[in-house]
Amino acid sequence: MIQRWTSKPLPLQVGAGGFSRVDLEFEGVAHDGPTFTALLYLNNPDVPEGAGRDESQNFAAGFTVFAHGDCWGALGHCEPLREPVSAFDLRPEHPLSPANFTLDITDAVTRLAAERPMETVRVTALVSSEADVRNGLLRFETLTLVVYEAVSAAV
Repeated sequence: MIQRWTSKPLPLQVGAGGFSRVDLEFEGVAHDGPTFTALLYLNNPDVPEGAGRDESQNFAAGFTVFAHGDCWGALGHCEPLREPVSAFDLRPEHPLSPANFTLDITDAVTRLAAERPMETVRVTALVSSEADVRNGLLRFETLTLVVYEAVSAAV
């Protein structure tokens, strides 16, 4: 199974000195379904299904979510939204709490800059089997473009 998602335009605003690094941050990625791999492409909303990590298709980065699959516990067992019971509650986060991923896309943005600036991100999420995907594979809260401007040291 495959799921595709395309971002709204993401303005890449860079100062006169250029950039030293560009990251995409996926926050609040759900991992309560099947394991999947997400591949990111820049400025290519029509990337073909079998493109893989082909740089000619403007491949930028990818990540794999090792998910938990179906919940077999009692009612409420797989609900990640639990509140601390007191100020001294030292329990770790629930295993199904959403995850965050930071992807360095500097090389892809640099390759693309020769043609035109980065505008959109296309994400293709792939699952290896015909898993039950009721709510979709890739579910996340926010996508943030982070640009680190190049700083020259004064000597």
